[in-house]
Amino acid sequence: MIYYFSGTGNSRYAAEKIARQTGDRCVDIADIYKGEVRSVVGKSDVTGFVFPVYYGGLPEMVRRFVSNPEIKGHLGGYVFAIITCGGNPQAAGEKLTKALGREPDLCASVKMPDNYVIAYAPATGREAISVLRKADSKLSGLSDRILNRETYILRATLPQKIASTLMYPLYEPFRTTVFFKATDKCVSCGRCAANCPDGAIKIVRGRPKWVKNRCQHCTACINRCPSEAIQFGRLTENRGRYNIMKLGQGDNK
Repeated sequence: MIYYFSGTGNSRYAAEKIARQTGDRCVDIADIYKGEVRSVVGKSDVTGFVFPVYYGGLPEMVRRFVSNPEIKGHLGGYVFAIITCGGNPQAAGEKLTKALGREPDLCASVKMPDNYVIAYAPATGREAISVLRKADSKLSGLSDRILNRETYILRATLPQKIASTLMYPLYEPFRTTVFFKATDKCVSCGRCAANCPDGAIKIVRGRPKWVKNRCQHCTACINRCPSEAIQFGRLTENRGRYNIMKLGQGDNK
């Protein structure tokens, strides 16, 4: 079984590609927490985790999921992790090992299009497509390695460990929802609420309202809004949006 967490679609894309090429099944961790997935059967001897890097470490939901004793107690004999990132994975692999209580048999990173629009302009158009094509090639190679039950561990360099140590503590306070807002461009489609893995958004009188103090900061609400109505303060006002579906990849879930 392959478990993934994905906001803008990059990690979902990677998980689904690996599942197809290895004959396995994948499931969204957020759907498990929402109760939308009750029983999905995949390869019992393999457990995979696919997720993005947040602040040099794990998304809060991934950390919580892999730390669950029930998950730890039902790992397959072969465990792999694929870390998606726009730059490098920092020390996310080491943080997964700590949370999981064991080192994966295979841990690798795959460069995907940058999309954290709160911090910088995301990749779009030809630039994003070029990155995805290179990612396809690497994912195919990793699928072969998984099928062959190969071992490989991506080790963080000392500078990456230092960067992760400095950055990751900032993730908790920075994943505030207080600065999210919807502008007059909002068409009341409700996709932001449907796409939020935390259930942090409710539609009230036709407009999104953030009802939780914290969220994953996956930026699904911003990047996947069809009218580009959602902003994070003024930081995102003049930045583009990243939507893997508009690049002809994935589906519209």
